[in-house]
Amino acid sequence: MKQAVEELKAILGEELSIYQKLLSFARNKKKLLLEKFSTDLQTIVTQEEHLVQRLIDLEQLRRGLVSQIVGDDNANLDAAVEKIPEADSKSDLWLLGNQLRDLMAEIKTVNDENQKLLEQALELTQYSIKLITRVPADVTYGPGGKQPPKRPGSVLIDRKA
Repeated sequence: MKQAVEELKAILGEELSIYQKLLSFARNKKKLLLEKFSTDLQTIVTQEEHLVQRLIDLEQLRRGLVSQIVGDDNANLDAAVEKIPEADSKSDLWLLGNQLRDLMAEIKTVNDENQKLLEQALELTQYSIKLITRVPADVTYGPGGKQPPKRPGSVLIDRKA
């Protein structure tokens, strides 16, 4: 059991490190969204994808260790902490669990803000496209009181694009 607890600590520590990196990426994305869109944003998204994949792998290992400690496949970290007799290990795991929860909540907040910024940027882009692709109003009369010829292709950008 002691080995499982030590492995669980190591996994939680690595998960904590990854979540800290994800929070840093989320903050960097927010900065880029506020300032400008750039290729840096794509780089961050790619790095996030790799970290999330590692988290998925760690999650499976963590669940296995928790179920080994508790003896139940549906057990959570709090149940594992209760089963551990050593006070030091118990407090270490409890602290890591709380740090992970706090960090995930902060990541969620920053990601929600980023989503709102993306939605605003999309609305602005759609508005700009509508302005550019709008068909100009027909002019009633041209020089000398004559109606101007019809111009079928007078739109700057094809709406189908």
